[in-house]
Amino acid sequence: VCRQYAQNNEMGSIVNFSATTGIVSARPDIYDGSHKHPAYSISKAGVINLTKFLATHLAPNIRVNCIAPGGARFDQDEEFIQKYSKLTPMKRMMEKNELNELVEFLCSSGSSYMTGSTIVVDGGWTSW
Repeated sequence: VCRQYAQNNEMGSIVNFSATTGIVSARPDIYDGSHKHPAYSISKAGVINLTKFLATHLAPNIRVNCIAPGGARFDQDEEFIQKYSKLTPMKRMMEKNELNELVEFLCSSGSSYMTGSTIVVDGGWTSW
């Protein structure tokens, strides 16, 4: 997809999505009763590396960056939300609209010198 995009566009910005589990391991103690398969974390780490690869191969005209969000609140059970929130310095999960302005920034000229970066938005989860 990126190769086709690059062939058909002279300028642009690609924003990939990874997750904090592409940077740090998922904590097994918050996933009671379910096994967190390593393939998810491996694939998210791969997205981060793919971002760096594409950034160096599509530059200078096409920028490629990545967002690695932490847990977003959707339909999780309340026990999981409480466990996750307790382990996050911000003491909550991310709301689904909290990445909108970051995506806009990465697609704008304001980030014109930014490529190959992974921006972590996790309420401080990976700061421990």
